[in-house]
Amino acid sequence: MSDDELERRLRRALHDEADRITPTDRWDRIHAMSEQQQDQGARRPRWLAPVAAAAAVALIAGGGFALARRGDSRTPTVASTTSTPTTPAGTGSGSPSPARSATQVAPTVTTALPAYFVGSNGGTGDRWGLYREFINAQVPGKATAEDRARAALALAMHSRPSPDYLTAWAGTSVSGVMVSPTGIRITLSNNGAAGFTREQTRLAVQGLVWTAQAAVGKGTLPVTFTVSDGSTTLFGTWPTSKTYNRPPADQTYQDLATLWITTPPRGAVIHAGNDVVVTGESCSFEGTSQWQLKQGSTVVRSGQMQATSGCPTRGTWQVDLGTLASGTWTFRAYERDMQNGTTTVGDTSHTFTVK
Repeated sequence: MSDDELERRLRRALHDEADRITPTDRWDRIHAMSEQQQDQGARRPRWLAPVAAAAAVALIAGGGFALARRGDSRTPTVASTTSTPTTPAGTGSGSPSPARSATQVAPTVTTALPAYFVGSNGGTGDRWGLYREFINAQVPGKATAEDRARAALALAMHSRPSPDYLTAWAGTSVSGVMVSPTGIRITLSNNGAAGFTREQTRLAVQGLVWTAQAAVGKGTLPVTFTVSDGSTTLFGTWPTSKTYNRPPADQTYQDLATLWITTPPRGAVIHAGNDVVVTGESCSFEGTSQWQLKQGSTVVRSGQMQATSGCPTRGTWQVDLGTLASGTWTFRAYERDMQNGTTTVGDTSHTFTVK
């Protein structure tokens, strides 16, 4: 067959195919035709290949016309023979798409943060002091000093490891924390709750100071406060123009409760068969204080403990209880008034379980 004859046949076939086309969305038909042509390619006459190609062109043109006429904005999905490796967040390689970035969640880790709470110092009289608790919290994987301080302050203001702790910051939130080499600035939403004594509110402010400094971990950086609602005092008493800090080491008794139990923590579960060792801190006369081990209201054992130092220096102490039977136990640490030997001037307890 001559080239001219082949050309005439192609034109005629193209013209006939175009006349029979009704413009519709033909993507599926084209795909099926392409597969059928591949399957039958070895059997069909060679001269039909150009005709089929021409018809496919016409179908594509007709389908494109139909899509344009309907205003259809769909884009056909095209299978790709290559793929882009998934790059883990934070590796620094690759650029995430806008959609992926919008839904990506920053990784967090669980860490124990120190928080200080105002609680009864125990014993006779209206005596209060700060107790330190370590509480698990979620912080960013690469937490800054501000992140840690803000999370710890939220715990100190709103969690209650013990029902005996005061809630002087109820209804108040941390609006911001700024840490610099020379200090810590805490911004609060308001100036605190009402209905507390002067000493209780003083300790509530100091509790935030101790908490922020411990979370930042840069020593006794001075702390200042700002209140978002424009208040110039905290609890209507303590001026925001003032700089706050911990007392010197030999005067921490002004803020801290007389006795702390540091381990086991409240609500701890200890495996049966393991020795139970209780540790703590105290600022007691000549470093001497007393302890009791109780089940319910029954005192099972008792004794005296000696701290590494006596007040005004704060010391540490330890009591080895050995192995205990399964059950719920309470360890009480307290100090008797040395003047009469009967009343207490410091008293605290932790309950734990052995099983």
